[in-house]
Amino acid sequence: GNMAKRFLEQELAACPFVVAKTYKSDKYDRYLVDLFYQPQVPDAPTVASSGMLLNTAILEKGLAIGWIV
Repeated sequence: GNMAKRFLEQELAACPFVVAKTYKSDKYDRYLVDLFYQPQVPDAPTVASSGMLLNTAILEKGLAIGWIV
């Protein structure tokens, strides 16, 4: 948990904002979300179309476990 928190703080430090795309909620009424970010880019449409997927970055660093539902 602490390693993931530090990674997120470092990754998002230079980002003016993130773009969250929600799709639906799960059986526990939690929203399923994709988060996109791009350092130094203050334009939401650009971040949404060409930003990095934060979910994937966390998985690639081994800070989370992914599975197919």
